[in-house]
Amino acid sequence: MMHFFDKLEVLGRHYSESTSEEEKQAFIFAMDAIYFILGTGQGTEFEAYVQSQEASAPPLVIARFKTREEAEAAMNARKPPIDSARVLIGDDYYSAMFVPATGRTHLVRAETLDFYLQAMADERLKPSGLSFATKEEAEAWMNQQPTPPQQVVIDVAGAPYLAAYHHRIDYRVLYPLPAPTPPSQEP
Repeated sequence: MMHFFDKLEVLGRHYSESTSEEEKQAFIFAMDAIYFILGTGQGTEFEAYVQSQEASAPPLVIARFKTREEAEAAMNARKPPIDSARVLIGDDYYSAMFVPATGRTHLVRAETLDFYLQAMADERLKPSGLSFATKEEAEAWMNQQPTPPQQVVIDVAGAPYLAAYHHRIDYRVLYPLPAPTPPSQEP
């Protein structure tokens, strides 16, 4: 469990010791963020976010939609609108950004998934030993897990896949892993 007041104490101590106005503003910003988390009852959500970061879980999304049209309608119906967040359309990441000048939330395809999967491949995560003849078999296994791992490498018909769990939206998905980036040949 996070000890937010301990973090505030450390930030406050560094704030008091700092002579830089820019640094002091950064400390105030960090303390305000913690007070916001506490004041809005989002401590548990924040802890889950930190744990997902530590587990190299898929990048956080706030929602998943089947189509772009469905996503645009839902995001533009939000009151108040979100400033910026990530959503899935199908299994692709999009940045959802509210633009005050247009009064609308715009969706832009993001390379988030590509970067994440490449990072997972480059980490050369240890395979779980789980092997499935087909993607359907792997999906059936994943959907039977009461609480699936946030990410685990499995084998599907001889190819590495990342079985990923988007915990915030309770969505399970299999992503084919790209080949790891070859080591640099620079001396």
